[in-house]
Amino acid sequence: MDLLRHLKRSPALLCALAAPLLYAGVTLIALQLAIQKGLNSWHEPWSDLLPSRLGPAIAWAWTVMLSITLILAVEAAVLAALGGSLNRRSAVSGLVPCTAASTVYLFTLALAVLGTHAFVLYPNGDFDLGVLFPDWYFPALIVIAVVTLTALTVWLSAAVREASASRSSTLPPRRPHT
Repeated sequence: MDLLRHLKRSPALLCALAAPLLYAGVTLIALQLAIQKGLNSWHEPWSDLLPSRLGPAIAWAWTVMLSITLILAVEAAVLAALGGSLNRRSAVSGLVPCTAASTVYLFTLALAVLGTHAFVLYPNGDFDLGVLFPDWYFPALIVIAVVTLTALTVWLSAAVREASASRSSTLPPRRPHT
């Protein structure tokens, strides 16, 4: 219950938890549009987009997308748990794991965006799924990553300020040197 209360007060952690859902939603919409476009263009004899070749490419894209979403969701849950425990213990000792978890999460999110672009849109096989995806797909993934990066940076900066303020208020006053 404490964790839910903390998440309500922390838009940055909500953003981190929403990023995997946004990633999955944007990718599912783009996949659906790619399937429709691929199936509607199969009648062109010069087209490389035959339904028999479209199926394995879409299945591969689903597998990659679900794997990336699962990894991001687990990392976001760990980050949210660490952020929730930040209030219960000394802020300075809680900042190190939160910063490490945020860094790992953002690195994974960046790899997810680049990996989706490399493995889903342009696989090394004989079928290029990238021609079917809408033009807005990759920029949408970049926007999700940048918003998440910004939110976590602001959250960590605020936590550092709060930790330094609480630390300076608990230090005993200095005695003047004589």
